[in-house]
Amino acid sequence: MLAPEDERRAIEALRFSLASDIVELVVLTADELFLQTLREAVGPTRRLWHVPSSDKVGDLLLAGGVGILVLDLQTLAALGARFVSEIKRQFPDLVVVAAGTREDETALARLISDGTIYRFIHKPMSPARARLFADAAVKKYDEQKRTHGPPGRVAAPRGGRLLPLLVCAGLGATLAAIWLVHRSPSPEPAPRQTAERTGAAAISPAVSLSMRAAQALAANRLAAPAGDNALELFRQALALDPDSAAARAGIAEVHERLLSRAENALLEERLDEAAADLDLARSAGVDAARVAFLAAELAKARSQLKTTATAKRVSSEPAVPAGSRTAPAAPAAQADEFAALAVERIHEQHLLEPERDNARFYVEEALAADPANPAALDAREQLALALLTAARGAIDGRDFARASSSIDAAKDFASPDNLENLRRALQAAQRAADADAARGLLESAEERLRDDRLVEPEGDSARYYLAKLRGIDPANAGLARATQELGARLVGKARSALALGQYDAAGNWLDQAAALGDTSPEAGAVRRDLDAALAKRAFLGNVMNASELELVKSVPPVYPRKAEQAGIEGWVELEFTVAESGNVEDVAVRAANPTGVFDQAAIGALLQWHYKPVIRDARPLAQRARIRIRFALPH
Repeated sequence: MLAPEDERRAIEALRFSLASDIVELVVLTADELFLQTLREAVGPTRRLWHVPSSDKVGDLLLAGGVGILVLDLQTLAALGARFVSEIKRQFPDLVVVAAGTREDETALARLISDGTIYRFIHKPMSPARARLFADAAVKKYDEQKRTHGPPGRVAAPRGGRLLPLLVCAGLGATLAAIWLVHRSPSPEPAPRQTAERTGAAAISPAVSLSMRAAQALAANRLAAPAGDNALELFRQALALDPDSAAARAGIAEVHERLLSRAENALLEERLDEAAADLDLARSAGVDAARVAFLAAELAKARSQLKTTATAKRVSSEPAVPAGSRTAPAAPAAQADEFAALAVERIHEQHLLEPERDNARFYVEEALAADPANPAALDAREQLALALLTAARGAIDGRDFARASSSIDAAKDFASPDNLENLRRALQAAQRAADADAARGLLESAEERLRDDRLVEPEGDSARYYLAKLRGIDPANAGLARATQELGARLVGKARSALALGQYDAAGNWLDQAAALGDTSPEAGAVRRDLDAALAKRAFLGNVMNASELELVKSVPPVYPRKAEQAGIEGWVELEFTVAESGNVEDVAVRAANPTGVFDQAAIGALLQWHYKPVIRDARPLAQRARIRIRFALPH
């Protein structure tokens, strides 16, 4: 038993470990060899918590989300069935694996058949077989997590131990529930004297059959004997009442138990029994894909068994003398060997790769050796199913390149109808994916417009997402509207930059809008205003010295009286335009010394001057010029 401090640390460690994805296993056993075998089987990727007695199991389960419980029935003595029932009542999502003898399996047959105990392991066992059972339990646990979510914390019962073991109603409650589901409601109350005379409401034939079927199911008579098995009786009930939910659920439960029985036999390496159970499941109407998967597992197991037997036989044969010739293997034997390798590669999911060591290669070799070989034909069917399944999975995962590759690879093995159905499914999925992508791109573009992220950052702007949308769906209903809004926003940015004198920025915004195809009147107006502003800037920047111009008329400036009286001298530097007529226009002061003293006198005089117009290409043009006018007193 765990010491108090060890127990506390174990429980705290388990709580801490729940943050990881490592599957937790609790093992109840006092058998050190059994425990060591399990530890070797599960390896370091899964945590294994050992408790030597049943009173400690509840503490670890209550500490957090344990996924799998392995029970050594030798530790529980005669209380195995009651202990398992109570554990599952309090922890319904727990995957329970029991280990014991054939007698223990018989005693727990009902709990095994109804799924309360997921798997039963016969002791003693090898690490390889223990690993198979552990992998199956982990797979079951993962399926439950995907369906129901991870197991939650369960409130601790009083005293921190498992609640006292309870006695369940069992079959009687099940039969009563079936009767309640199926009893037909009367349109109006029956007369009292009728009830007294009959003593009870009549049970319909469908309900009666369902009750018999439930009894057969409880007794684990799944598909035999004829006339008194659960599958046959539930089907008869469903034929009488096609709306019977209980009959449909009963048939589904029979299917599950048949598959579980076949899988258990396969894990126990009882291959002939597994094959018989699979045939029974197939004839019972179990889902073909699930049967095919187990059939592939069975074929692999037989192949491995055959390979081992062959190796032993070859090693026991005497050596062939040097120089002697060995007859080549018969085509049928070659086909069998290639088919076995093909099934093994199918199980390993090496359908098309690596080159010359994949399932397709070995199927082709098997058929080339013996086109009528049953094993080769079966491997071809398994390969076709695996390729179609891979294609369907890739379609569901929207990996369209892989789906197309799998469909192309299956064309020599699968039926044309199946291939055509998958091609249509692929096309439909591609259309749906494109529609989803287009919707997402449009939403992203609209969001970036609201955030004013028009063209930056490079891969996360309205322009980027609209360009992506145009590439996959140029006819998208929202594309034109969003593009028009983006263009208008870009032109607005250009207008604002132009007003601030940021001509390069304004031109860039206009270019962005033009690249989108924006030809709005506002874009044209801003472009004209920008061109005019740029021309004016160029004109103003091309300034000649006034001495290079031919002065026709000049008027001397009037000396400001105050400056004259104060004896102040100075100068004013002016820029001006010589118009096409030769008149002086647009005079501006660029510098003066002293400032503000002679400015107006200089401007007034210069505006009265007249120059000979500048002639270029035989026509007069306006020209910007610069002059310095000096103010000096006579000495």
